[in-house]
Amino acid sequence: MGFRYTPEDLIRRSDFYDWYRSFPEETRQRIRQRVEGFVRENPSFRLSLLTGPGYWVMHWLMGDLYTSLALYLVRREEGENPEALLAGIDAELTKAGKRMNRRMRSLMKLPGAFALARRIVPGAMTLANGHGFRVTKVDCGKSGFGFHVTECPFARLYARYGAPEIGPVLCRFDDTLGAGFDDFEFLRRGTLCRGDDRCDFLYRKKE
Repeated sequence: MGFRYTPEDLIRRSDFYDWYRSFPEETRQRIRQRVEGFVRENPSFRLSLLTGPGYWVMHWLMGDLYTSLALYLVRREEGENPEALLAGIDAELTKAGKRMNRRMRSLMKLPGAFALARRIVPGAMTLANGHGFRVTKVDCGKSGFGFHVTECPFARLYARYGAPEIGPVLCRFDDTLGAGFDDFEFLRRGTLCRGDDRCDFLYRKKE
């Protein structure tokens, strides 16, 4: 059974679930209502199981997007300081990024892991095309792999709902996730949320 595009499911599978649970029930209800509105208002961002691996990636991403946006807007309306909210979002994403980084570093030590990632990751990301993302693979030869994102629902929806300041905070998750690998490095020049013309993801073997 796959994930469902319901407020409860998206919030529970996001990186903000523990923080969300710390709020009073009235606040949690308002956050769920906001997430439900985002899902209803953006049907083209949804994938199905028939899409393949991109579905699982997309569902996790949209959970983080909708939950962070709903949490930020609701708590800001309730009088919370925006800077404190951004710091909270950053803290939750840093914890999540470090957890995933530890898992990935262990996996990438397995024989042939980098070559397998080079064949699979860029293609898997392109499966989200047409659902809020526009992803193109980058030919890096055998020394690396990468992809560019020129359309991103994070940048689009944060701006649409009046909270573009969340975007650069979310982009730091990728920096945390890609840090500290033994044999390769994560390189990035810019992101859409930071005002650049694209998000670049490049993973290259160290000399």
